Order: sequence, then structure tokens, then C-alpha cells
Amino acid sequence: MNDRIVIKGAREHNLKNISLEIPRDKMVVFTGLSGSGKSSLAFDTIFAEGQRRYIESLSAYARQFLGRLDKPDVDEIEGLSPAISIDQKSHSANPRSTVATITEIYDYLRVLYARVGKPYCPTCGNEIQKLTSEEIVDSVTELATRPSPKASASANLPAGKAGASADKPEGKKARKDEIVILAPVVRGRKGEYYQMLYDFLNAGFSEARIDGKFLSLRERIELSRYKAHTIELVVDRIPSELDLRNKENRLRLAEAVESGLKHGNDVVTIVADAKEVHLSARFACSNDGFSFPEIEPRLFSFNSPYGACPECHGLGTESVWSERPCEVCHGKRLKPEALSVLIADKNINAVTSFSIDRAYEFFDKLLAHRSSARPAGGFSEGGELKKGERFHEVAETPLREIKSRLKFMMDVGLDYLTLNRKAGSLSGGESQRIRLASQIGSRLVGTLYILDEPTIGLHQRDNAKLIHTLHDLRDLGNTIIVVEHDEETIRESDYLVDIGPGAGVHGGRIVAQGKIPEILKDKKISSATLDYLRGDKKIPIPKERRAIGRDFLKVRGASANNLKNIDIDIPLRRFTAVTGVSGSGKSSLVYDVLYKNLANRLQGAAYKSGGVKAISGVEYINRVINIDQSAIGR
Repeated sequence: MNDRIVIKGAREHNLKNISLEIPRDKMVVFTGLSGSGKSSLAFDTIFAEGQRRYIESLSAYARQFLGRLDKPDVDEIEGLSPAISIDQKSHSANPRSTVATITEIYDYLRVLYARVGKPYCPTCGNEIQKLTSEEIVDSVTELATRPSPKASASANLPAGKAGASADKPEGKKARKDEIVILAPVVRGRKGEYYQMLYDFLNAGFSEARIDGKFLSLRERIELSRYKAHTIELVVDRIPSELDLRNKENRLRLAEAVESGLKHGNDVVTIVADAKEVHLSARFACSNDGFSFPEIEPRLFSFNSPYGACPECHGLGTESVWSERPCEVCHGKRLKPEALSVLIADKNINAVTSFSIDRAYEFFDKLLAHRSSARPAGGFSEGGELKKGERFHEVAETPLREIKSRLKFMMDVGLDYLTLNRKAGSLSGGESQRIRLASQIGSRLVGTLYILDEPTIGLHQRDNAKLIHTLHDLRDLGNTIIVVEHDEETIRESDYLVDIGPGAGVHGGRIVAQGKIPEILKDKKISSATLDYLRGDKKIPIPKERRAIGRDFLKVRGASANNLKNIDIDIPLRRFTAVTGVSGSGKSSLVYDVLYKNLANRLQGAAYKSGGVKAISGVEYINRVINIDQSAIGR
């Protein structure tokens, strides 16, 4: 029983009370006419029951957030593993989702840039170096004696935190006649922090600035547990009239700075004359005083206020409904600070603009230098690297994870996609193969995967790569169920289940099941699918074609996306096929050039068109209709 999945009495939709056994840890293909019941068995019965059982295994507290799933119309299913469905209908329309985020490549990129990226000043472009305690004391002395407008800039603070001292919060304020040294101990994190504040009181601190307000630690401070807070310890208040160049006063300032750096994770905030500057013992520009924020993964996230462009909030466009790039970040989604951290002279946005095959070459070169302390091409130590620590000790793991996911996508024929390609612009087949690649990257074992026609839209050149990927997923110890019509995929499977014999009310029965060679040899078993597999039936090629008329739709200078200024003539009132390998530009020509431009001219649509010099012959057309892979009625 452990080596097979047993289904008894399946009656979902048009299924006729069918029972069957499916071998585990094999690649099984469900085939049959369209509407015969393949998806009803694979998705609405097997996957639905696997999902329901998983949710039922969770605690009552967790189930309340997931909702109740109805039991499919089946008597019993035995030997069922946790099930994962990868179909073509559930691809994300989230404007923030990209190829890199779906495959988790962007998560590893954020870690990589936070750990080994080298920061440069967004203002002057100079490489940002670490400040010593002595240099910080000198900066504070200069600020107190001759305030610098540049030094007072706090653009590097997270949104909502910059310029807090310019407001008038309740409680004790920072006066203009004093210099306040603050140690940021919590930045934008949720929690009550009661015990932490009590510990600081016992450590000798008496005051803190919490969410912009100066409060005494001797009083009970109640913070909302579910609200993000910023807590800065007041290390010292030094009167402005004191000469900080005096030895004793300078020693007092130095001790305050040392204490602030110790408790503030190498960052200290100075408030003087209603101005605020943030100095770091990690990175600060020696030219204009710009101090970099803490370099951590969330700085590179366009879904976090700490990294997202403050104007478009990480969308990259003026609004959700607009295709016009944001005027501040120019479509790059991130703050200038995040875009000023480089690896091999490339920021994270430049890397995500690479196609998958080019990105693979880029990371392959970086990984080749993993044993070098200072890799070539400007890729050097920085971020969180400790003294004497080699590059490969902190970068090898994320680099290998990134490379493996890129390799999986290349294997399923997606090497032409860019990492920043929006999820909503992907076809159903592309979206399915991307999620398939991410599942292989997770390397789960003992799982049931159910796929819906993964070869759809895939050129025959890439079919073998996809099948090889499915075999790899199977060889990890997983069961693969594929709903498929592709002959090559059917022949490469381990087990075939043919459902039919017809569609709708005429389907819903098991016509044939078993290993492919055995079924094909057994002439007693007959079905529409097997007749074509055996070669008993063939699709005839027309001996004659309809003559091409004199009317053409003429396209001149098509250059949308990867089209190379091409000219084509499309005959009207004829059936024309546009073909080519995946990513060759078929959709760019048919949809981005033809459909959008014709819809704008004939039907008054408002698509962002272009990408072509001229289209003639439009006068012969009354209307243009686009039938894509979107679900009907949605």
C-alpha cells in the first residue's frame, strides 16, 4: 500500500464512480479528450483531498485563518502524500511580484548585497568608508562649532523617522543650547520592550527618545505590542557653550560616543541646534558627510518602507494602473541608498534587469572567485564581513542557491526572461514553469506534484529540457501527476491513465491505464489517444492550401521588446500561424505591436502602444479581438 495511491469511488463533476491505483514516486500522465475529466480527477479530487487533509492536520487556531474546504465527492483515497498544485490559472497579478521574487532569487540577492556589497555615496559617488570613534568625535565637534547643512541631512533614515527632532514631541525636548548623543537600540520593530527599558535603567541610563518623544526611564512606559517603534537611548546631554576642543570636554564627548556606539550597534545619532545627523562606525562618506544606513536585507526590499522608493512605495510606476515609470526612482523601485551598494560594479536593480542566461553567467563568474579575498571586477569585501574573513565564507551559499534556481529556469526553457519581469505579464505556461523551477529549488521529498499541461506554449526544442526537469523532481522521491496532451511527454512518463472515451457526459471513465510500452503493445485496449500514439490515426496535412489574396496587413519597423526592426506582410482572410522558439518575439509581434496598435486605432482603446513605424491595410479591418490565456469570465 505504501507504493501506490488508491482511489475508490471518485464522482467529482463528470467522473463515473471510478476507482484506480497510481504508483508512487513515478511520473504519471493523465490524458484524454478535452473535457473527459482529467482535471476533475487530478485537481478537483486528488489535490483537493490532499489539501483538505493537510489543513485538517493543523491546529484549530491555524484552521480559522484558512477557511473550511469541502471534501471532494470520493469514497476513499489511500496513500496520499502532501499535495502541491502547479496550474496555469493561479499566477500572481500582484504588481510587486517578479520572476526573481517568485523563485526566491531576490531574497538571496538581498542577503548577498547586505553581506558583501560595497556602498558608495549617492551624492558624490565616492566609496563610503567606516568611521572610527575618533572621526565621529571630530565630526560632532565640527557640527557643534560650525553646523554644516550637508551634515544635518537625514535622508538615510527610514521613512517616518527622518527629521523627528524637527517636530515638537511631548515631554522633554532637545534644546538648541545643548548637544544630545543618542544610541538607537530599536529601529522600526514591533514589541513592548518593557524588560529592555528596565535593563537600561539598571545600567545607568535615565532617558530615551521613543518614537520621537523624550521620556524618562524612571516612569512606566507602555508601548503597543503590535506597532513598530524606534527607541534611542539618551547617552549624554552636553551644553553647547562647552568648548569641545578642550581636553576634558573632548574626553566626555568621546566616552559618550563610545557608549552610544556600543549600545547602538555601531550607530550614533547626534542632535544639535535642532539638527540631526546619524553617524556610523561602519560606513560614512568622507567627502560630504553622508552616513549610510544599516546595510541589511530589508534595505534592498521594495516591499519594505526601509528600502522602497518613498514616492512610488516600491511599485516602480506612478500608480498601480499606470505604466509610466516613477519620476523619482525611474522604475527602479528602491531608495538611492540601496541602489548605491554595488557588487562587481552592479547594483541590485542592474542585476535583476539581466536575462536569466546572462544572470547565470554573471553569478558563475562571481562564484569562480569564491576562494579569493578580493574577487575581480570590483567585487570586494564589505557589509558584514569581519576582518580576515574570506569572501566565500559568507557569499558561497546564497550564490549557489541563486545559480541553482537560474539553472532550473534555463532547463525549462525560460532563459530569455528577465529577473525583473512582472508576474502579471507572464503567460500561463511561463508562470507554471517558473513555479515548477522554484519547487525543484526547494528540494522537497515525498511530495505529490500535480501539473496542468506544463508543455503548453513551449517549443519542441525545449520539451526535452522540461521532461528532464520533471524526471529530476521525480528522482528526488516525489510523485508527479501531469495532465498533458503532448506526445513526447506521454511517451517519457512511467505510467499512463487515459480518461474518456468522450468528453462531458460521454467521459469520466478509465479507458486505459498502465505502463506505456505495455499499453501500446496491447491491441485490445483502444482509445482516441492510443490510436494516435500507435500511429493508427494521423492528422492529415492538406495537399492544397488556399491561395494568398492581394490584401495584406503590412507591418513596417516593428521593434517592440526584442524585435529587430522587422517588416512583415500578413495576408487577410487567411489562417496565419506565428511560430518560433520560446522568447523569440512572437507575443511581442502579435500582441504588443499588432493588437495594441489596432485596438487603439479601430476601437479607441488606450493601450500604451508603439514599437512600430507604420501599419498599413487597417482600412480592410473592422475590429480586432484578442483571445489570450486568461480564464473566461474573469
